[in-house]
Amino acid sequence: MTTDAQTALRRIIEDTAKICRFILIANNLSKIIAPIQSRCVVFKFTKISDKEILSQLKFICKKENIKADEKGLNAICDYTDGDLRHAINILQASASSGNVTESVVKSVVGLTKTNDVQDVLKLALTGKISDARDKMIELIKVYGMSESDFLKYITQAVFNSKSNNLEGILEIIAKYDYRVLVGANPEIQLSALLAELAKVGK
Repeated sequence: MTTDAQTALRRIIEDTAKICRFILIANNLSKIIAPIQSRCVVFKFTKISDKEILSQLKFICKKENIKADEKGLNAICDYTDGDLRHAINILQASASSGNVTESVVKSVVGLTKTNDVQDVLKLALTGKISDARDKMIELIKVYGMSESDFLKYITQAVFNSKSNNLEGILEIIAKYDYRVLVGANPEIQLSALLAELAKVGK
């Protein structure tokens, strides 16, 4: 939800305080504006264990007659990192393609393209910013990789590259990760990230 939308919601919360209660669910508290946070009671929950998520996914599969193998369900658990809501959404998306297998899950969440993120990093570090950006846009807009996942995978790619400037590159990624987290335009920020990586690679 954008900052402007949250500001409008704040007014609605104030105007209907006597007759209405709002429940907001967020993965990142920092994305909720302070005026709304101050009007809420904040409950923080620890992530659900993979064992509990796996049990719930199996329960859903049984009730909905979804055919899913163990590797497919484990892939969902690994990817969602304790977020049951996200796990159920991925299960639903995977089930729409037929049987829920590891390859189907990876295709649904864009994990089949993680190696391409390494290519983006290599292109950026060698100064080919336009090519790197085009490939990044393709991963996000065509293959459905989220901006946060792109940042996670490019961080992994940095470690795999064994770069001599590991500290500098990680600081750059952390800076743009924070900017995306607080609501800056993701496409602009990730493009700027690639441009800054090109400077490091010189």
